[in-house]
Amino acid sequence: MLRKIIYLIAILIAGNMAAQGKFGVVDFDAVLDSLPEYSLVKLQIQETSNRYQEEFKKMSDDIDRKFEDYQTLNSNGVTPESIRQRRIQEIQNLQKRAQQFLETAEIDLQRQENQLIDPIKVRVKDAIRQVGEEGGYSFIFPINSPLFQGADVEDVTSAVLMKLRQQ
Repeated sequence: MLRKIIYLIAILIAGNMAAQGKFGVVDFDAVLDSLPEYSLVKLQIQETSNRYQEEFKKMSDDIDRKFEDYQTLNSNGVTPESIRQRRIQEIQNLQKRAQQFLETAEIDLQRQENQLIDPIKVRVKDAIRQVGEEGGYSFIFPINSPLFQGADVEDVTSAVLMKLRQQ
């Protein structure tokens, strides 16, 4: 219910402002995807992710081997309890390290993505701001999120792309 009220208020405000200014929409993702440096950064992040996946696979294979060794050792029925417990502890430690590795890898990938992609996003947002100021727009919304888009709303994606090429 609250959501409907907020949407209604947003539509009313937009309706009142429509008489006062211009509105535009931009396909932010399309702009990002068209930038060569964005593609290079995504490739670099994917390569890092692949390296992490390869390393995790090695760790998983090692755990699997240790578990198979444990099962073989345990199958003869004469293995002392202390040896079995040591092997179980070793497998559990390897699993714990693998989980920690995954968590660290995820954090590192997120950090790398923020570090490399955020400056590109800032450039795109700056180009959108410039297009908005130069074109006299009151608002420029993401193309994929307006609640309603009338015929008088302009798609400024190409203008933003041109602005980025000029920089």
